[in-house]
Amino acid sequence: MKNLLKLVPLLIILFLVLIFRDSITNYIIEKIIFSKEIYIETPNLYSLDYDFEYVHNTDDFIADNKQELLNILYTSLNNGYDNFYFYCHYDNCKEDINSVTADENLININNYIHPYNSYRRVYISTNTFDKVDIQVEKSYTTDNINSINKKIDEIISEIITDNMSDREKIIAFHDYIIDNTTYDTDYVNTNLNDIDNPSHKALGPLFFGKALCGGYADVMAIFLNKLNIPNYRISNIDHIWNFVYLNENWYHLDLTWNDPVTNTGDNIRLDTFLLITTEQLEELNTGFHNYNKSIYLEAQ
Repeated sequence: MKNLLKLVPLLIILFLVLIFRDSITNYIIEKIIFSKEIYIETPNLYSLDYDFEYVHNTDDFIADNKQELLNILYTSLNNGYDNFYFYCHYDNCKEDINSVTADENLININNYIHPYNSYRRVYISTNTFDKVDIQVEKSYTTDNINSINKKIDEIISEIITDNMSDREKIIAFHDYIIDNTTYDTDYVNTNLNDIDNPSHKALGPLFFGKALCGGYADVMAIFLNKLNIPNYRISNIDHIWNFVYLNENWYHLDLTWNDPVTNTGDNIRLDTFLLITTEQLEELNTGFHNYNKSIYLEAQ
């Protein structure tokens, strides 16, 4: 009888373990095996200390809603991480991740960061314990960055002086790039699927004298960041250009459209899209400057 009485508590414990085995297993895995403590690495040299209306920097890598998810992605890309992870703590997180990575949202986040930290490809995986792993393939290599920095520093030493205002510096660099670059019509006519073409990046205008809209926008963004002038890029499916914060106002700046292709082959420089307001941009009604105002909120 005594042995039977001793057995009863063990049977009760065994019964409870069987009933709550899933919860117990998850607790052990989450709290002991896969602790949700996150080590946040130091940002690299090209991390920008800017917060925007659409996304801002965060030190909380556990997402409780979609906005926090977007902030984590922005912070991680902005900090220049090649690999990082975070956790989701809300029901629709995986659906939101699929939504962000399947449409233009992740591309839009890419526009808010320094071109040197921008991604060429992003690989995302999730597991059943709410962990999200991200691997980033950068657009620019270390050799690219060293060469571009050296070249832009040389240009700055040639055309920029200390007594110039920020607006004058931007105009000087704008004029230099357009005067020494032509729109890469060869790419448009023959190499539309060549995503590694240097004309897509700052390499094109600086070293090959040719650029597509991505190359024009990147080289200007790199220059602006050297001057610590807040900026980001605005894009749609067809085009990308710069958006610049100057004298407490935001302005559009489009080097591509200020460097038109001519029938004669003459290299013409315009100032139509040089630091203009959203109202002025919309009055031009090009058909190529439409964008999602729920994302680029400063450009209302």
